[in-house]
Amino acid sequence: MQDATFPPVMTCRDHAFYLDLDGTLAEIVARPADAVVTATMRDLITRLVSQTNQSVAVVSGRSLKDIDRLMHPLLLPAAGSHGQELRFPNSFTEAKGGNDIAADAVTKIMEFASLSGLLAETKPGTVALHYRSAPDLEAASRNLIDGIAARDDRYRAIHGKMVSELAQRAFDKGTAIAGFADTAPFRGKVPVMVGDDVTDEDGFHMAQKLGGHGIKIGPGPTAARYRLNSVTGFATWLESILG
Repeated sequence: MQDATFPPVMTCRDHAFYLDLDGTLAEIVARPADAVVTATMRDLITRLVSQTNQSVAVVSGRSLKDIDRLMHPLLLPAAGSHGQELRFPNSFTEAKGGNDIAADAVTKIMEFASLSGLLAETKPGTVALHYRSAPDLEAASRNLIDGIAARDDRYRAIHGKMVSELAQRAFDKGTAIAGFADTAPFRGKVPVMVGDDVTDEDGFHMAQKLGGHGIKIGPGPTAARYRLNSVTGFATWLESILG
């Protein structure tokens, strides 16, 4: 679906929000470590948490540790590493989705990154290869990850904006949303997934399968029914639905 439209006004108390981080809550930058969630955005999310009765979760490719660093002082229910890590509300216990990537696969990715001057990042259940600093290496990076995934059915390749990741096949942003949706206070509320990248499409599909909505940030083909043009546009829309 490419003709996604501007999202309507939503009554916060009736909805549960699942929010990607990079490209949604924070602008995408050259180095992932340099990303910033602004004070204005944190204030909007704080108000959203209050008006949804705590029904807000961050669903990101970043690790839980990194999510918390960027969202501080907020501590929210979260799915890290594309659903490989889960932190449920209320008890805030953490559950790990699956096993880590095998050592030989990690070594191949690390060696390629070292030889190519790229950044390789290990996270629970995933290894990310960032090529934003060398976009000419996109094809080589994608081919490496695709090749490893093709040889081992435990894994899948995830290709996002200037990053390719090797991840456990059984878990994604959609499975994370399904888990939250079956847990208080998310249970019984209309799910809304907001994200900017192809890695968010699993989340859009699941939210809409459960009777909710997907909101795509920025351009590109998407299954989401709605679209906003930027992180700033998302902030403006959030302001409009908050009482």
